[in-house]
Amino acid sequence: MHDRFVWSTAAAAAMALLMLHGNRLDAQERNEADIDPVLDRMDRRLEAVADELVAVRRDIHRHPELSGEEERTAAIVSERLAKLGFDVRTGVGGHGVVGTIRGGAGPVVAYRADMDAVVSTAPDPVPFRSETPGVRHICGHDIHTTVGLGIAEALAAVRDELPGTVKLIFQPAEESIEGARAMIADGALDDPRPVAILALHTAPLEVGQIGVIEGMVLPGLDLVRIRLSGDGDLKAAAERYADAFGEVSTIGAPGPDLTIQGVPEFILAFLSGSERSGDDSWVLQGFVKASGEDQYRRAKSALLAELDGIEIEGVSAEVEYLDRILKDTINDQELLEAVAPTIRSRVGAAGLVVSRAPIPYFGEDFSFFQEEIPGALFWLGVSNSEKGTVGLPHSPDYVADEGSIQVGARTMAGVILVLLREGG
Repeated sequence: MHDRFVWSTAAAAAMALLMLHGNRLDAQERNEADIDPVLDRMDRRLEAVADELVAVRRDIHRHPELSGEEERTAAIVSERLAKLGFDVRTGVGGHGVVGTIRGGAGPVVAYRADMDAVVSTAPDPVPFRSETPGVRHICGHDIHTTVGLGIAEALAAVRDELPGTVKLIFQPAEESIEGARAMIADGALDDPRPVAILALHTAPLEVGQIGVIEGMVLPGLDLVRIRLSGDGDLKAAAERYADAFGEVSTIGAPGPDLTIQGVPEFILAFLSGSERSGDDSWVLQGFVKASGEDQYRRAKSALLAELDGIEIEGVSAEVEYLDRILKDTINDQELLEAVAPTIRSRVGAAGLVVSRAPIPYFGEDFSFFQEEIPGALFWLGVSNSEKGTVGLPHSPDYVADEGSIQVGARTMAGVILVLLREGG
């Protein structure tokens, strides 16, 4: 999950909206079932390898790799999948790994976990700190990868009882918005093609909780490039054009109960880079995020009008506006409704946190998988208030409670099994 500017209290407040309840997924009745022997065997396997999975996570955390450099992490993943009996394909769209386990003649379900880390010079607050200077896992992809390996352990334990096929997709280069498209282009979803794809992302919910957002989970990105040229004051011109981005940003005030009132409106236009390019030109780049198609159209119109209205002597501007270089992450409603009872049964009624509030400040290239097949992205709680740790992605003091590995693997393995049984 990539951010494009420094975290603020507003961003933290937006993530806190996940704590709101009250929509139709919450209103569904919970159907308690007798102990399922297959689920029970999966759970027992996860309990047996709990310490081993934590050790794997800490190893990955100590050796973080940036987007496109995930060679070591991919080798760990492929080796473990092969030992579990998965058919393993490596080098998919870069350092991507696809592990396939085939059961009965039922449907194919996919699960995606991203592997890359990010640049961070802040001190690592855990004892198993990063050994790579300037690089850390502060977005939780080390947890994501380990949860994926936990799912593999659970599925391998019941291979003979699987009523279909599962593809585990370990993705590189999420932070650079390149990995998903590269893996898709390299056939990650082919032969066999899944009917659905799932993913988790760490979030500052309490460990033990799973968050679900109906509709838009995260906005995409429009890209804006501006090239200034001429013999005028290019630096002053760049500052004036940069100011235009903030002037079109708006955040709607949420109602008292967001899950009933609906999705809050937001438009975010922000600059990501500004630098001189040669003696007679200056290049700026920015992005636009919005809460829906109407808001995207309004943002584009307002920003282009604002930029067009700038006149600086001796300076000309070339403006390029590219719609949705990153698609919105939108959960498939039918898929959500199919899996919500299973999630609730795995984490308990209080453990399922449901909202209709998209988080404005992040994006996810999981959306490219969702363009291909129905998909759903869930939030995995990694904060621990008793220990005083908060898993707010991309924050300098990010800490993920390792109990979330069992929660995520146990929950998603159960969801995958149910989807296989129900035909996807």
